[in-house]
Amino acid sequence: MNRQDYLAALEKALKSAGMRDYEDIIEEYSEHFDMKISDGYGEEEIAARLATPEEIAGQFKEIGSQADSKKRSSGGSIIGRVFKDIGVITLDLVMVPNFIALYSWVFALAVSAIAIFASGITLITRLDKLPFISPYVHMPSMPFICALLLGVALIALSVLCAIATEHSRLGTNQAIRKYIRWHKNVMSKGPSLPPIPLNPWITPKKRRNMRTLTMVSLFVFIVGLVASMISMIALSGSLEPWHAWNWFV
Repeated sequence: MNRQDYLAALEKALKSAGMRDYEDIIEEYSEHFDMKISDGYGEEEIAARLATPEEIAGQFKEIGSQADSKKRSSGGSIIGRVFKDIGVITLDLVMVPNFIALYSWVFALAVSAIAIFASGITLITRLDKLPFISPYVHMPSMPFICALLLGVALIALSVLCAIATEHSRLGTNQAIRKYIRWHKNVMSKGPSLPPIPLNPWITPKKRRNMRTLTMVSLFVFIVGLVASMISMIALSGSLEPWHAWNWFV
């Protein structure tokens, strides 16, 4: 049984079990196939290692029945449901601004990465000397070797900011998915769906690439920054080269 056949059989079994929002369950198992395929497993092997669609549907139905029993015992009365709804709505009013703040942080990181990268490129290429750019951009004067080393360090720093942006974006998206799932389980009168993990899933290849890129960029940033400072001190003859070259005049 390949991926398409397995997911189709799972969808049929979930519908037969009366599961609501079965699309979310199908999506989770589709992601499981993606994860295992990226690890080198074949579709038939993955499907064989999983429980049968009928067994999975039975498990979800049992989980849903247990959750329904808890809901009836904890909030079966009208007053209980009213308090529950008020509590969830109040929490929504708190969480939505937090999610907006998290996305604002992601946006700020992305803008910072672009700005730092542009600064590094400008230092290396001296684009600020062009007539149509010089009225708007002014970089501090320094020998070319200093500008080159500092520019490389800034480009490495922009890569670190870009990696932080991606991690923040994935984490924010996962947190929102988890909260939406919890919200649906609390408010739904039907069977509850399993909770979504807080940590986002990243393919092993992407995780390795991001880790390698982080280590290389951090090394280049530190070496470039130290080398640029040493060269500035040596060429300016002062421990405060920014004063010797009148950067703040």
